[in-house]
Amino acid sequence: MKRLGILTSGAFLGLSIGFICALFFSLTNHATTFMPSSPDFVAHLSSNTMATLAAAGLWAAIGLLFSLTSLIFFNEQWSIARQTIWHLGLSYLGFTPLAILAGWFPLNVTWLLLYTLIFVGIYLVIWTYSMLRARKTVQHLNDVLLPHKYTN
Repeated sequence: MKRLGILTSGAFLGLSIGFICALFFSLTNHATTFMPSSPDFVAHLSSNTMATLAAAGLWAAIGLLFSLTSLIFFNEQWSIARQTIWHLGLSYLGFTPLAILAGWFPLNVTWLLLYTLIFVGIYLVIWTYSMLRARKTVQHLNDVLLPHKYTN
């Protein structure tokens, strides 16, 4: 049941982040109507409402994807390196087609390479932050549970 909650919250988080990003880009580009994605994406659908519905589905799928891939870190038999490599690979393989469907970049080698560099760069920043936060938590727990070990 806990994992169902993780998946549900992931889909809603994806919807929320997607909407906020689309609203931000609509505002910063001075759009007269809400743009759920790129103009090319919207043009492929029958109306702005249908484009928003399709984009919302993609946003939820993205949130669901990252919720599903995060379950890899529950596998305690794997090392953190193995978990990270699998998480990165599955996230990339799942997110890339969703980003293409969302019209975030055209499908050609140059854009795919640029997208890959950006994806890996963002992943590394988030991973580094997560590892530093985890190290700090472990250090704090060690200090609380084993205070005498570090004092003379």
